[in-house]
Amino acid sequence: MVVRLRLARHGTRNNPFYHIVAIQNSKARNARPIEKLGEYDPVPRPARQTAPPTAYAKLKNAPGYNGDIITSGISSQVQMEKHLEWNEKRILYWLKTGAQPSKPMARLLDRAGLIPPEKRDLYKGLFRQRLTSVDEPVSSNKPDA
Repeated sequence: MVVRLRLARHGTRNNPFYHIVAIQNSKARNARPIEKLGEYDPVPRPARQTAPPTAYAKLKNAPGYNGDIITSGISSQVQMEKHLEWNEKRILYWLKTGAQPSKPMARLLDRAGLIPPEKRDLYKGLFRQRLTSVDEPVSSNKPDA
């Protein structure tokens, strides 16, 4: 039984939402997984902020009241962020038992630092940077004129 860590797509059209799951390799994308490990929302959405001001905050004696202006604590600039939530202990457990991450999942794990540098060659889909020494001179193919 080959177990994969991969993304199961949920959500609606043009609004994807993924569950991070441990599932048998031969199963369909959205089949029932062995274990749900987390959630990933790749669409940037407004960051979770404080709630709008309550009726109490609108009173003149409430903190935050400055004459005519009532400050609510909500920033005028909305920050957009992607949402990623997972159980790191369970993901490391599945990797230790031999589960292979899919290419997108391997990239997420690599960015989070869950894949050690010595094991980066084991997983497909990771960006492999060419290592060059600082002492090595860079050779050019241009002839001297």
